[in-house]
Amino acid sequence: TTALYRSRLNFTFRALQAAQTALERLRGLAYRLFTQSDRERVFSEEPLAEHCWSDAFLAEVENDLNMPRAMSVVWEMLRSKELEPVDRVRLLLDWDRILGFDLKGYLLSERPQKKADPESYLTSVPSGVAMEVRERGKLRAHRDYAHADQVRQELGSAGYALRDTTRGTLVLPRRPEDEFTVISSSADVADATQLPDLYEFSVNLLAHNSCEDLKRCIESICQHAYDRHVELVIIDNGSTDDTLEYLQQLARGGDLVGAYGQRIALHVLFADHNMGFAAGRNATMRASRGRFIILMDTSIEVTEDIWEPLEKTFADPSIGVAGPYGLVTDDLREFREATGPDVDAIEGYLMAFRRELLPEVGWIDEKFRFYRLMDIYFSFFFKTSGYRAVTTQIVTERIEKHPHREWYSLSEEERATKSKKNYDIFRARWHHGESLLVANFNPEHWWRGHDHAHHVAGEHAHTAEELPSPGVMHAHEHRHWPDHSHSHAHYHEASR
Repeated sequence: TTALYRSRLNFTFRALQAAQTALERLRGLAYRLFTQSDRERVFSEEPLAEHCWSDAFLAEVENDLNMPRAMSVVWEMLRSKELEPVDRVRLLLDWDRILGFDLKGYLLSERPQKKADPESYLTSVPSGVAMEVRERGKLRAHRDYAHADQVRQELGSAGYALRDTTRGTLVLPRRPEDEFTVISSSADVADATQLPDLYEFSVNLLAHNSCEDLKRCIESICQHAYDRHVELVIIDNGSTDDTLEYLQQLARGGDLVGAYGQRIALHVLFADHNMGFAAGRNATMRASRGRFIILMDTSIEVTEDIWEPLEKTFADPSIGVAGPYGLVTDDLREFREATGPDVDAIEGYLMAFRRELLPEVGWIDEKFRFYRLMDIYFSFFFKTSGYRAVTTQIVTERIEKHPHREWYSLSEEERATKSKKNYDIFRARWHHGESLLVANFNPEHWWRGHDHAHHVAGEHAHTAEELPSPGVMHAHEHRHWPDHSHSHAHYHEASR
């Protein structure tokens, strides 16, 4: 990539891919001009005459080494019709002494010829794909373009792109970014939290290898979706096994079908690297459009109706987060399993909440690259916002929890190191959270909602003059507990 050397270079895999694409385009254009030129003239030792294009290029280089502007001159020169191809190639090779792309070496190598040779592509794809490409070539030769286009569409659905040239058809795997939603960070996903609900439930799955677990989880959801309007939002978080190929095929097929023929909406995101557990969760939450979001681990297999008990649980507006597995603690150090109903945290195997609460509780801290303790950390944001964390025990009977492969894939030392790092993140934020614990609950210190008498600074409610107009939100620091404050946009039932 090119950037002004004084500016900070923000590395992302997407930027790296864009730089690779730009370099390939530059090489391709240089080779096309090279094939239109006299080879001897291109590599002539005769000095280049002074030229306004060279002046423009060097002016940018000498202007505090402004390489982005210099590259802009390169592209303008290469596309200029005022210069003969041979002159453009000679200028480019001269400038490459500064750019360092080794374009001369590239032009003299076999690489550009192979890139233009259809046979070199056919040998690198499965034999069945190569056969279809050859058959399509025959269809085009007989001017049967309708059937040729049909073959193109079929190959496109299989993940291959075709480019017809004078030498034949080039076939290559479609770039993920051309076919799928590819992201480098959770912020690359448009935030849909303020958009209307389209579904009842958005089930969020994070996949990082363990393809068989993912398949079992997805199939179980489809089998037991019943008559619910369910959306599956899945992110592949940099998988290196057959998970990636499986999700690509799933994405190409579009929405899924439930056991009763009902449509199950499918939205698949592909991270171009392992962004970390919390970033993956944030990405799927940002994309979700269900009234309720269910963060589900792929080790979970749905065996019966989980939707009705969760929906009934959230009929109580005081409940913020719920799930089958709960945890409690007495000291914010050791957590133990609890049947509840009120607990200190919901385990991340299945964690559900109303999507409308996301602006209030906020996104998960993306320093949590490992999953452990992230669920506890997130649960506490619901509690500090004045909501309860409760278990739905009946859901426990309607799912099967399989071994968590990521945990068992780590050594004892790796588990301890990663867990300690996550605990330090949790402890830094919630070391003062004793008042939020079930063991210390005092109903007089629970100021739920935004019209409580202790809403402002833990001391008083708004005066009539301070209240926003009906239906208008405002934001300020406020409290739901004596020793915890936070700020977010909110409505008031009371009005001027």
